[in-house]
Amino acid sequence: MRNRGIPGRAILAMSALSTLAVLATFGYVCYLLSTGASALKPKFLLSSILEGGILEPIVGTLYLFAGATAIVAPVGTLAAVYAIEYSPRGKLSRLLDGALNNLAGVPSVVFGLFGFTLFCKILGLGVCLLSGWLTLACMMLPFMVRSVEEVLKMVPESVREASLALGATKWQTIRHVVLPAAAPGVMTGIVLSMARVAGETAAILFTACFYTMKGLPTSPLDPVLTLSYYLYVLVMYKPGYLDPSEVFALALVLFALTIALTSAAFAIRAYYRRRWARWT
Repeated sequence: MRNRGIPGRAILAMSALSTLAVLATFGYVCYLLSTGASALKPKFLLSSILEGGILEPIVGTLYLFAGATAIVAPVGTLAAVYAIEYSPRGKLSRLLDGALNNLAGVPSVVFGLFGFTLFCKILGLGVCLLSGWLTLACMMLPFMVRSVEEVLKMVPESVREASLALGATKWQTIRHVVLPAAAPGVMTGIVLSMARVAGETAAILFTACFYTMKGLPTSPLDPVLTLSYYLYVLVMYKPGYLDPSEVFALALVLFALTIALTSAAFAIRAYYRRRWARWT
């Protein structure tokens, strides 16, 4: 009788630890809000870092998110379409599946070194926005492909067969029937991919960022300054440059920006889900 109660107590203990973790996270967010909210003024958000603001890091973060997402969304979607709709099940397919699973667990600093070696050195792009886009796209790709693959598998085979029976080609079926049905899942993949690189520092430390840059990048071959990298520099090398409230305000802006981007992606996913529900 005593042994039968061990699993129950273990589950209860895990539930209590999970609850404490959630409460601790909520408490830390409240601490960020209370400490950094006082420094969130229009001048701090809209002025240059040369004037004590964070305009360049905010815009640089948006540039990185938008560029990496624009690269990985079509590439990841097409890769998933090929894997599910065209690729024969065999050794090559299993090899690609294993490669994707391994890529999903690679540390971000390894991606940073890979991007620095390939994009910055071998391809000669240097430390620039484009190198950061490509490096972050490599990090996001496994999550994007896996998410789209799962949602493509959920589209009923009868939908494909009905489209083919009406005379549509395989590509027309995929483009006009399968992909619209999978649109919410594609947005989920984008959300998961963005969550993978949200606040990323190690990957862009070697490939995209310069602290000494002045102004905003004017082309993809210019370096960029992001919120996470700027926060890293201030904490590690210039701890007395900003007062604590401004440091926490910087972290709060990064947190809010990540939440805003993922919320927008969820809203777009919900829109496509309602639209597909009307079609069906």
